[in-house]
Amino acid sequence: MTSTQPLRPSGVFIHRSKLWPSIHRQCQGGKKIPGRVKHRAALDAVLAVLSALAAWPLFALQAAPVSTNAPVFELRKGERYFRADGTPAFVLGRNPVGVDAAAFAEHFQHAAAGERFIRIHFTYSPAGETAGEIHPDMLRMWDAVLDAAEKNNLAVLPVLGIWSDWNDGSHGETWHLWERNPFNAILGGPAKRPSELLEDSECQKLWFKRLETLVKHWAHRRCIVGWEIFSEVDLITGATEDRAVEFATRAAAIVQASDPEHRPTTVSQSGIKVWPKLLVSDAVQIVSVHPYAADPFGGNLDELILKSVRERLQTCRKPVLIGECGLDWAAPRGTLDVAPGAEVGIRHAIWASVVSGAMSGRMLWWQDGWDQFEKTDVCRHYEQAAVPTAAFVKGIDFTGFAPVVCEAPGLMGAMLGNDHQLIGWFRDVRCVPPQWPQRRVRGRSVTLGGRTGKWLVEFVDVLSGQVIKRRTEMARKRELKISMPAFRGSIALRLTVSTQ
Repeated sequence: MTSTQPLRPSGVFIHRSKLWPSIHRQCQGGKKIPGRVKHRAALDAVLAVLSALAAWPLFALQAAPVSTNAPVFELRKGERYFRADGTPAFVLGRNPVGVDAAAFAEHFQHAAAGERFIRIHFTYSPAGETAGEIHPDMLRMWDAVLDAAEKNNLAVLPVLGIWSDWNDGSHGETWHLWERNPFNAILGGPAKRPSELLEDSECQKLWFKRLETLVKHWAHRRCIVGWEIFSEVDLITGATEDRAVEFATRAAAIVQASDPEHRPTTVSQSGIKVWPKLLVSDAVQIVSVHPYAADPFGGNLDELILKSVRERLQTCRKPVLIGECGLDWAAPRGTLDVAPGAEVGIRHAIWASVVSGAMSGRMLWWQDGWDQFEKTDVCRHYEQAAVPTAAFVKGIDFTGFAPVVCEAPGLMGAMLGNDHQLIGWFRDVRCVPPQWPQRRVRGRSVTLGGRTGKWLVEFVDVLSGQVIKRRTEMARKRELKISMPAFRGSIALRLTVSTQ
């Protein structure tokens, strides 16, 4: 989450940089947004708990036997989707958080709902840890988490570095953790400035030692699908694009040398920020976006996802991953996340991700458990949020899928596909925040150019993922016009070339 997006306590397994929200954030476009920090002592209390947990016996985290089967997912060179069970597929996932092993287990159990991809921050440094080293108790606990992920046949993208450890608040950020970073010279570390991480320095060498240790330790694991070297690198105090590229290039070389499987690497930026040199570098083999729809986006997360993903597909020519997202970066008190129609907005965003061209969807933040640390409860509303989209994409081979140009007057949405199969999702243009009114829509159509022949069209209910109507449409003069049935709010559709 960016500095425009508050962070929450992660419990045992997640970095302290995700611990306490209500902060001063720097929004996706660079605009400063004032924030507030309440009960700062609570942050110290949470960190103390985490440090204590790091010394606990591991009986509560019994490791499951590690499978020797094939990788859960893999990304082949030149492809834009992970392969699941050998076939390119769209994957649904989350950013799980928990204060204990049982809480993590609850997230993992949602694999049954079609979520098979998880992104976890393995960055927490307990008190007393030395720069460049990893506390053995923390490593054992993280191993147990990965054991559980493999037992549930989940793919994991480990995040190995996080911006807030390397932010000193000197640019107005209220929430930062440089003062607690073991690499800080004040604490006996090698660095006087956070930006030394991005320079050819003793600090960088020691951080690379930590990076190499983690990658070598986990390289054998079938659940690892790639490596997110650093999350939101642009928020490091003193960061520049050129320094970030140099850092990412060196780090990626270490990862590739340490991982016999040569899994893909990524380095993310905050929000939808773009550093072109970084995105086109070889270190970024997967482009990661973090769309949050706070101002100036007005809560229209579905539109933001479609726009940001498709822009990066066009300019970078690489797979695009939605790493995290939300209606707002701010804590869910008085924001759109707690609006009466928020579930509609989140549902729209998940469906938009399916047809955006991204390789992943859902990937929420507050709704994945971080809400508990703000004493709110939005998580429980979204435990089954991915079920309809999982049913919709099940069995679809996404080989060669790419954005498809279409016209849909009165609707907002998109089409995606290849020469023989297409998928789409559209909503009423009036179904927008803050109320997301779900009016009944009639008489709409979607037109696609460059299509010939006969197509089987299936219209799908967005609440269940089940087909509600089927019919055959014939293209005329290289144009396929699809008359939509009446629907309320939004509707999805699948098209397949008919052989009859």
